Amino acid sequence: MTKSLTSKSLTSVTALAASLILSGCLSMAPNNERPQTSIEQSFGQDTGQKLKAQDAAFTLEAWQDFFPDSNARVMIEEALQSNTDLRIAIARMAEVEGRYQVQREDLFPSISGEVSQTRTKNSANVFTIPGVDSIQDVYSANVGLMSYELDLFGRVRSLNDAALAQYLASAEAARSVKLSVIAQTANAYYSWISAYRSLNLAEKTLKSRQESLDLIQKRLDTGIASELDLAQAQAALATVSAQKAQFDRAHAAAKSALELLIGKPLSAVNFDTEQLKLAAMAIELPDNINSEVLLSRPDVLSAEQSLYAANANIGAARAAFFPSISLTGQYGYSSTEFDNLFDSESKAWSFMPSIRIPIFNNGLHANLDIAEAQQQRLIAEYEKAVQQAFSEVYQLMANRSTYGGELEANRSLVKAQSKRLQLAEAKYKAGLASYLEVLNAQQDQFTAEQALLETERAQLANVISLYKALGGGDKAVTYAPKNDAEGMDTEAQSSGVTE
Repeated sequence: MTKSLTSKSLTSVTALAASLILSGCLSMAPNNERPQTSIEQSFGQDTGQKLKAQDAAFTLEAWQDFFPDSNARVMIEEALQSNTDLRIAIARMAEVEGRYQVQREDLFPSISGEVSQTRTKNSANVFTIPGVDSIQDVYSANVGLMSYELDLFGRVRSLNDAALAQYLASAEAARSVKLSVIAQTANAYYSWISAYRSLNLAEKTLKSRQESLDLIQKRLDTGIASELDLAQAQAALATVSAQKAQFDRAHAAAKSALELLIGKPLSAVNFDTEQLKLAAMAIELPDNINSEVLLSRPDVLSAEQSLYAANANIGAARAAFFPSISLTGQYGYSSTEFDNLFDSESKAWSFMPSIRIPIFNNGLHANLDIAEAQQQRLIAEYEKAVQQAFSEVYQLMANRSTYGGELEANRSLVKAQSKRLQLAEAKYKAGLASYLEVLNAQQDQFTAEQALLETERAQLANVISLYKALGGGDKAVTYAPKNDAEGMDTEAQSSGVTE
């Protein structure tokens, strides 16, 4: 009778456990809702864009398509392969994924099998036949349920949700690092090209100053020019020589910065050295765009998932105040003779349900206080991330609207200075002006050409930074932990991190 009742109890509890597993359990975690932020709903009309809070639907290109320069793509590929920050982020993501897999195992019963032999020598003083030693063998083969907790109040589920959110946060953090590497490398590459062009301009100007000096020397020898003209030409040559030295240093520094990012000398990279030029890039935006597009930035998504992990930790801390039920059982065979180990008479089983009821434990209250404080901190961090994202995009879009006019003005200035220099040289050769007028025109033309190069580079840097600030377009890969059968449909985020 007792055996029958126990078997029925085991069947009932097992059915209850299966029902709870399949139907889910009570959750005491706060609902996962994005905090309301104080940012504006649109970027405003003063940015020079027609942006309103009506339509957030637009997609940025993947970085391979965004950069038209094949050399830039080569540099970025090299950087993504060698960058240590990205390797660290990917390794950290894999580490967090492993912790999630370990935590997820607690959702399901752990079954293990064991075959063992125990040999025991019994003392002659305690054996059933006094004065006679005995050696006894016991063979067993068992399948056991290893202390499975019935998650009635959602503690285990909350811990699993926290681990999943932490994994998703790490995946977005890795994507953020990747996007930063892409932007840094592109900026470093174009900074190197810009320095290269500035150096070429200085070399060209230096050659022109030398030719002018040679011409003045000949005119002086024939009595046409004066010693003052020669001194002015020599000073102009020395000035440009000093400027060329500065550009040499800037070019070397830009080259070193780029090599540091790609992890190898430029001489070891296979790229087209005949096409070193600044590439035109543009981000096409719709007339109406909502500021909520910033919520897909990887740093914002990472902060959001960290907040969801904190919510889950609160649920686990709350559930710890309630009783927990654990099941431990074993079924198998046991015999003193190996030959009859699997006979029906050798069957053995045990079932040990247990319940733990917290009575006096101040640590539970402290854990809940910690979880709630962590949640408040992460809410503030999420709001800060959104505000920072809005500030970055707002400023970059304001800058974006001004570069077109500045570039056009600088091109007109270069054209006007070139014409002025031609006229000044003609007047000097005709004896109608001093050489100082020619020198001023030469220097102003050099300054205008250099300003045009700097504006072109600044516009390019602004486009790259805006691409990064809007979250980039590298979102093709959906990240989900291996062999995850549930919970990912609503929680998984898109990412573009690859090893």
